Amino acid sequence: MTAFFNTGLSQQQFLDEYWQKKPLVIRQAFAAPVSDLTPEDLVNFAGEDGIESRLIREFGDRPWQLEHGPFDQADFAELPETHWTLLVQDMDKHYPPLQALLRPFDFLADWRRDDVMVSYAPEGGSVGPHTDSYDVFLLQAQGSRQWQISDRPIDNAVFRDDTDLRILQEFTADRQLDLQPGDMLYLPPHYAHHGIALNPCLTFSVGFRASSQQQLLDAFTHTLLEQDISEKLYSDANVKATASMTEIDASAIKRFQHQLFDCLNENAALLPLAVGRLVTETKPTLVDFADEFVTDKPTLIEMDKRFSHGEHMQRNQYLRFAWFRDDATAFLFVAGEGYQVELACTELLAMLTTKKELTQADWQAIRHYPTLTEVLFELIAEGAWYWSADVV
Repeated sequence: MTAFFNTGLSQQQFLDEYWQKKPLVIRQAFAAPVSDLTPEDLVNFAGEDGIESRLIREFGDRPWQLEHGPFDQADFAELPETHWTLLVQDMDKHYPPLQALLRPFDFLADWRRDDVMVSYAPEGGSVGPHTDSYDVFLLQAQGSRQWQISDRPIDNAVFRDDTDLRILQEFTADRQLDLQPGDMLYLPPHYAHHGIALNPCLTFSVGFRASSQQQLLDAFTHTLLEQDISEKLYSDANVKATASMTEIDASAIKRFQHQLFDCLNENAALLPLAVGRLVTETKPTLVDFADEFVTDKPTLIEMDKRFSHGEHMQRNQYLRFAWFRDDATAFLFVAGEGYQVELACTELLAMLTTKKELTQADWQAIRHYPTLTEVLFELIAEGAWYWSADVV
C-alpha cells in the first residue's frame, strides 16, 4: 500500500480515518526548501491583470479589511511592517513548478481538486478565525505560522458583520500548534481555524472543492432540457375530494416529490453527463487565460505531419479534464463540456486527461478511434491542447 507522506498511514488508511472526519498534523511532509517561489514573486503575480489576488489588513478597531487586486508596488509600499496578508489563487496554474507538489495527492480525484492558493504574511498577519466549506491541506513553505484549530466541525457558523470576510463572531480553539517549513495541516470542511504568522512566512493551501446540491440540480436540469426529453406531467389519479379548493394538501406535495424522484430515476443515464460537465467547468477567473490557446481546427494531414516532425502538444493547464465509462457509454469531459467517444478507448481517456503532453506515439494510438480523433480536433480548436514551442 502506498504510504501517506511520513505518517505511518497508507493513503487508504488516511481516507478511512481522517478524510472529511478529523484534522491531522503531518510533520515534515515535504523536504525543505518546499519551493523556490519567493514573496517577491508572489507580489509580482498579484500585480498581473486577471490573476485573482486579495490583500487583507488589520487596522485596530477595523479588523481584517479586504481589498482585491491587481496591486502595484505603491500598494505594498504603504503597508505596515506587520498584520497583513497577501493571497493569490490558482498559483499551480500561474506558476507551473508548483504542480510537482500536487503529485503526492494523486490518490484523490483530480476533479475534486480546486487550486493551490499561496499566501504571504509578515509577523502577525492572518485572515481571522474562519471555517472553509472544503477540504484543505495547509503546507508551510517558508517561515513559521501558529494555528489554532477546533476539534469539532461548526455546522451553523455565525460571522462578524463589521467586515467583508467570513470571520467567526466567536472562536475558542481546542488546539494550538506551530508549523515550520515542510509541516502540513489537513482540515476537513467546517473545522474552525486561525493562522497567525509568527514571522514572515509563505503558506500553500491545497484546496478540494465540492459541488452543492443546488449546483448539481441545476446541472442535471440543464442536461434534461438539452436532451429534448418529453415532459411527464403531474398526475393524481387517486386523488380524494378536497375540503377546500384552494388548499395544496400534504398528499399533493407527496405526489410532486415522487414526480421529482421519478424524473431522476427515469433519466439516471444522463447523470454522468451532468456531473462530468459540472465538475470540469472552468473558473470564471481562468477563462481568459485558457482562451489564449484557441486556434483553428486541425486536419488529419496536419496532425500527422507535425507529429512526424517531432512536435508535441501541451495540455492547457487552465482547463479541467475528466472521463467516465460504464457498460453502455464513454465520455471525455473538458471545460464543462461532455464528448461521447468509443467504449473501447478507456485507456486513452485516462491518458488524455492526465498526461501533460501528447507525443507521436500517443497520437498514433488515438487516431485508431475516429470519434475520439474528431473530438480531439474540436478540443484543439478550443485550446484544450496546443502545439509546444519545443521539438522533441
